[in-house]
Amino acid sequence: MFLSSDRIKRELPSLLEFGEEQYVQEVCYDLRVGDEVYRSEERLPENLSATNPYVLLHPGQFALVKTLERITVPNKYLGLISIRSTYKFQGLVNVSGFHVDPGFRGHLLFAVQNVGPNDIRLRYRDPAFMIMWAELSEPYIAKDGHKKRPGYRNIPSHLMAQLGGGGITLAELKAEVDRLHTQVKFFAGLAIALILALVGVLLRAVR
Repeated sequence: MFLSSDRIKRELPSLLEFGEEQYVQEVCYDLRVGDEVYRSEERLPENLSATNPYVLLHPGQFALVKTLERITVPNKYLGLISIRSTYKFQGLVNVSGFHVDPGFRGHLLFAVQNVGPNDIRLRYRDPAFMIMWAELSEPYIAKDGHKKRPGYRNIPSHLMAQLGGGGITLAELKAEVDRLHTQVKFFAGLAIALILALVGVLLRAVR
């Protein structure tokens, strides 16, 4: 069973730090862009603020985006996460998974890619993601010796290393295919001309 908007509002202080009721939807909460974004091909994360609020995700580019809110998923819940449709329609896709384990506490990091044809603009404190809480039939109890991974405070270096490197866009792929097609046509024409010339030489030799 998913938590309704009324229940999310009642439990908001225990579910979200920096949460605000205006971002509560029917069965979810809209998460906002936080103060750190790491883009592939860059060396370090970028710090966003009121005076530096925008970051551009170029076509094909990957990024790690930290949420403004600090999320808590009690042991009796499971969190389900996604990207708001406004950004999905622009080509932003979530590549980091779709659930948050019971017992998680911290900022979420969304690993995303721009698969669209145009730049996507993310702005500090704008709602870009969403989370829903589903109630479990029984509260989760960690097994002996099982340590829960703590939530994030900042974007860790090992995740930046995994995300490093550029992507290839559909436009770039098409350009490469067109280039190869042109080369094939050129060399095919050259081969035909050489064959015809060779045939001509052979015919003259036979005479």
